[in-house]
Amino acid sequence: MAATPSKRILTYSDGNYKIEDVIQSVVQWYMQREDREVFGSVRSCASCPAVFVMKDDPHAFLGQQWQYYAIGINYNMLLEDVYLLFDRALAFANGTGFRISDDPRADWFHNKDLRYKPVNLDKVRTTARSVMTGTEQYSLMQAILDVVQVARFIVTRSISFMNARSSFVQATTAYQNVLNVSVFDSRQLPTLKPGYSYPQDISQVDPGAYKYMPETHPEKFLVANIVNSKGEVVQFPRGGLYPWTHDNTPYSFVPHIANLAYGPIFYPMSRLYKVPLGSPKPSPYRRNV
Repeated sequence: MAATPSKRILTYSDGNYKIEDVIQSVVQWYMQREDREVFGSVRSCASCPAVFVMKDDPHAFLGQQWQYYAIGINYNMLLEDVYLLFDRALAFANGTGFRISDDPRADWFHNKDLRYKPVNLDKVRTTARSVMTGTEQYSLMQAILDVVQVARFIVTRSISFMNARSSFVQATTAYQNVLNVSVFDSRQLPTLKPGYSYPQDISQVDPGAYKYMPETHPEKFLVANIVNSKGEVVQFPRGGLYPWTHDNTPYSFVPHIANLAYGPIFYPMSRLYKVPLGSPKPSPYRRNV
């Protein structure tokens, strides 16, 4: 990745904003496509979370430091609202999150139930219009699945003949049809900047201590959002406002994370839009005009 000129960013440390100069690298982003491009129509549950499953794997456990990191990356959200991102029924930890009466989880937000196992994500997910990065590869199985998907779209007339023909050619000839997605490994601790120590209490969480933050490394995080019945992609409830987004819209962030002991995350390129190198990051929201 080639280095680009330094960029001045706002960071949050010790309760105050400060300006830092950082050297940014050009990262190849891949944006998650929206419902109509992936499914041929808006999902039936809309309005509902605009989540996409990258891998059906429940082994990413979020212990003390990952829970503190969630607070750090969402530093302008209320504590209780960050906690609810990992609720048992709100999108990312379905049946495996907090507030299950007969299955308590270690909760470092409220410093309780610490003798139990931590909350875990029931699947590896991203969301519509979130960006990620990784390495393009080829998968024969994915090529077969892509052909089947195109055939289904043709039968249901979800796409035009010309688009179907283009998609079929791409599915049968593409050399690199999956992205080996670069994600956090839940077995490791969040990376700190040099000179910082891991917090041992929630009062010690310092957003300025972490190396990877949504402002500087957006590909490492999904933006929690919702697709409504019109197909618009809008913000998740209870997000925080951040001056560096420049859109005065609330944001909620969740790490792109998996337990890599269970294998890499291979994700279909057909579900992704390859952002032109060096382009501005696409908005995670889209409203019809």
